[in-house]
Amino acid sequence: MKKKLLSSYFVLIFCIGVLFVPVSLKWGPNFEFHSKKYVPLWQLQTDFTIDGYYPIHEIDIMRIIYEIGIVTLLIYTLYLILKNKK
Repeated sequence: MKKKLLSSYFVLIFCIGVLFVPVSLKWGPNFEFHSKKYVPLWQLQTDFTIDGYYPIHEIDIMRIIYEIGIVTLLIYTLYLILKNKK
């Protein structure tokens, strides 16, 4: 049971930290906001320009920390529930 929970925890953390990274796309001399989305890490490099400026991806670190904290609390709660049933 512990190994399954731990492996599922690591899979979720991998998804949050590598596959679904929250980023803001900003561009221009004043770093104007363009969009906010979830992207894999390998898509953070862009080849296109917006009005002659290369867009900059800003990773939302606080959102990642909150998501990892929420996943950790959920897995720990699930562990405590399953531990008490035995």
